[in-house]
Amino acid sequence: MESYIEAKLLNKVISRFLSNEERLLYEKVINIENMISEKALTPEHFIDLIRAESPHKHVAEAFNLSLHELLEVLKEIEIKIEKRTKMIKAEARWLDCTNVVSTAFEKNEHRKYFYTEGL
Repeated sequence: MESYIEAKLLNKVISRFLSNEERLLYEKVINIENMISEKALTPEHFIDLIRAESPHKHVAEAFNLSLHELLEVLKEIEIKIEKRTKMIKAEARWLDCTNVVSTAFEKNEHRKYFYTEGL
């Protein structure tokens, strides 16, 4: 469940706190890396595919950047995402609504319900 929340938070940060250009560039790189990871059989195979296909070089060319510039921009974007994510997590409040929801809808001892503010 935590990975679901992490994914939702990451999507929120990307959509709300990155510029359009940063978002397009970041999503392009992530999507290409995800496609390559789906083809890879092992972590070593993933690295080999990255080296062979040079996706970062192609993205850099598409955005009129050198490979070095692309990597610097990606590093800045990841720092921005990490800072914003930490800030949101620190400010978020979790309210346990298990008693209210489970009484009204179901009896499941192993399920918890939370309302979040700030996420």
